[in-house]
Parts: sequence; structure tokens; C-alpha cells
Amino acid sequence: MIRKTVAIRDDLFHNLELNNIMKQYQSFSELVSNALQLLIEKQKKEQYKLAMIEASKDKQYLEDMKNVENDFKYSDYENIR
Repeated sequence: MIRKTVAIRDDLFHNLELNNIMKQYQSFSELVSNALQLLIEKQKKEQYKLAMIEASKDKQYLEDMKNVENDFKYSDYENIR
């Protein structure tokens, strides 16, 4: 684990206390770690979304997706009885 010193605005800290957010965590470090993890996950989702938007404009990618869909069209029904 890496130790870092964090300085936050007074109003932000008071809002954490006022909304009882601090009570949900064993320590302030745990709160910060969880908040950073959520930020990282949000960023990854946003990057994926942007990549999919770009891919949707790529004719070769779209053609490849159609080919994959066609190649596996029957496998969707293999487990249906």
C-alpha cells in the first residue's frame, strides 16, 4: 500500500460528514480508495464508449462484426431444446 497525504476543501469534507458518508467507511483512506476506484471504473467505461462510437464509424470493423455474427448465428440455438 502506498501512503499519500491528501488535502481537500473544507466544504467537501463537511459535506461528507453532513451526509454521513464518512460513517460508511472504516477510515478516510478507505473512502478515498473507494472513490478513486469508482473514478477509474467510470473513466474506463467512458473510454470504452468512445472507442465503440469510433468503431461504429469504421466500415471494416462493421463488416468484421457482420461476419462474426453470421459465423455464429446457429450457435445461439445450440442449448435450446
